[in-house]
Amino acid sequence: MKKRLAALLTGTLLAVSVLSGCGESGQGGSTAEPAPAPEAESSAPEAESEPAAEEESASAEGTTGGDYTIAVMVKDSSTPFWRYLVSGAQEAANELGVTVVEYAPMEAQSLDEQTKQVEDAIQAGVDAICIAPVDSDGIVPALEKANEAGIPVIAINTKANGAKVETFVGIDNEAAAENLAQYMADELGNEGKVVIIEGNPAGQTSVDRVAGFTTILEKYEGIELTVSQPGYFKRDEAMTIMENLIQANPDIDAVLALNDEMALGAWQALDDAGMTEDVVISGFDGAVEGCNAIIGGKLKASMDQDAIGTGYQGVKAAVEVLNGNAVDEWIKIGGTVVNGDNAQDYLDNFAAHGFSE
Repeated sequence: MKKRLAALLTGTLLAVSVLSGCGESGQGGSTAEPAPAPEAESSAPEAESEPAAEEESASAEGTTGGDYTIAVMVKDSSTPFWRYLVSGAQEAANELGVTVVEYAPMEAQSLDEQTKQVEDAIQAGVDAICIAPVDSDGIVPALEKANEAGIPVIAINTKANGAKVETFVGIDNEAAAENLAQYMADELGNEGKVVIIEGNPAGQTSVDRVAGFTTILEKYEGIELTVSQPGYFKRDEAMTIMENLIQANPDIDAVLALNDEMALGAWQALDDAGMTEDVVISGFDGAVEGCNAIIGGKLKASMDQDAIGTGYQGVKAAVEVLNGNAVDEWIKIGGTVVNGDNAQDYLDNFAAHGFSE
């Protein structure tokens, strides 16, 4: 897994450096051969299910690519989740005979960079844009420029709150957060002091997940939401938040983080304080790092987002639109709680897609 991920990271960062030298935006492009197998619309398998590797090829039947170039825009160039998503996008491109170019801000969660990259993609004449907006409202003016240029826009992972978007490919974040929060409430016996570590408040993803968490937590008089604070989906920021919270209020029973990276940052702070035996932690991604942490006892649970499938289905939808075919308004994927019962199944599924340890 480490070698595979390192190769992906190296390829992406090299592409970012090369293309940013051609313009001012720090644009990243990658048409290398990333991860082998994509994830299809269905999520990674539940504990009793078989991996969905065979289903993905079937999902592409009837879709024929053309001489298309599709921009895939993610929120940063290094977080493992986005590497998995881009690998799925590239596999769809390989299957359909199209070209994928990755754009990733050099500074994580940078709206300014992402806006410039949308403008660069328009100028470059891409045929479609698949984008995970850093800021669901702030990116709208840039997407409207894509609309004006006749370039179809596909939202992936995170919704855009405006402009014309052909479809959204991603999890139902609010419903999934409710399911995960209910699982954690059950683990707590419906009582205890809980901390939420949010993502980027400007993204609809973070808004929906926090809403889902609080909907469930507020049902129980015995559960107290002590703090809800943004960590911007970064492990180091979540670690710092947790360190400060421990100093101010060490009486914590659970941490609900909006991605696995932040969950692991919170775990590190709690481990340094000798508190991991007393606090249960959940993440949100259901990818390799989170699954390994669940098996290793660091995290209690996570939420499957089907990162590979998001990229795969995003590119597939873009090709459908370019070919004049209709697509669903929302292509829903993921949504299963990942815990000790099924984490190994998810790891096996990632291994089947080329991400092995």
